[in-house]
Amino acid sequence: MRIFALILGLLISIPLLAQKRMQDVVYLKNGSIIRGTIVLQDPGKLIKLKTSDNSLWVFTNEQIDSITQPVKVMIRQKAGYYNLTEAGFLAGNYSNATRAIFSIINVNSWCFKNGISTGIGVGVELSKESYLPIVADIRYFFKQKRSVPFVSFQAGYSIPLGGSYDQIIYAIDDRRMNPVYYPGPIPDYTNDPISATGGFLVNPGIGLQTPLNENLAITFSAGYRYMRYSYTRNDYKLDIDYNRLSLKIGLLFK
Repeated sequence: MRIFALILGLLISIPLLAQKRMQDVVYLKNGSIIRGTIVLQDPGKLIKLKTSDNSLWVFTNEQIDSITQPVKVMIRQKAGYYNLTEAGFLAGNYSNATRAIFSIINVNSWCFKNGISTGIGVGVELSKESYLPIVADIRYFFKQKRSVPFVSFQAGYSIPLGGSYDQIIYAIDDRRMNPVYYPGPIPDYTNDPISATGGFLVNPGIGLQTPLNENLAITFSAGYRYMRYSYTRNDYKLDIDYNRLSLKIGLLFK
């Protein structure tokens, strides 16, 4: 629950920070700070600033101490290396034993001028067992002035980080070659170790990238995660398939 509260806090606070970063800010000599969008700027004379409540402010050059403006250049236009760290949950319904699998992954990619990026990601996911997912990551960033929508696709394999655990195995009635079921005689049972062997995963998704400055952006994404976890014991094998909604927030450094 603490991890969930932390992620929820980030989901609430970082968009507010990003929104402030995307506004023009006028610092006046009397100490006032006004945020909004500059609709007219006459260098050396005056500016007109429209605030979020649609009020129009006019300031002369003598009143203004300084002005800061948001990043106008799209981070998407910059070809080169970037590092993305995403954290969130793989959400299931109430019938699932683990309804929200925590996931964090770090992706190192190279973005080309056409908006396509390719890279490798490594992370940690906490289900019934702990897993180390290793994925190939492909994204396409669409052109946009400020916020940049993108589509993504990840595919790879989850490696279990834990060992084996006990599974209850009930005795068999050799005379009938059938399991002994309740309300018959209570069967004997033993704890037999079963090992997690991991499994493959795919995760298509869509998202939005909002620059905070020329080299830093915040990302929000949602997608569909399919993954298969496999377990073995001697010659016995069990496959469990998961179909989850992937919800993540990330920081991209470029």
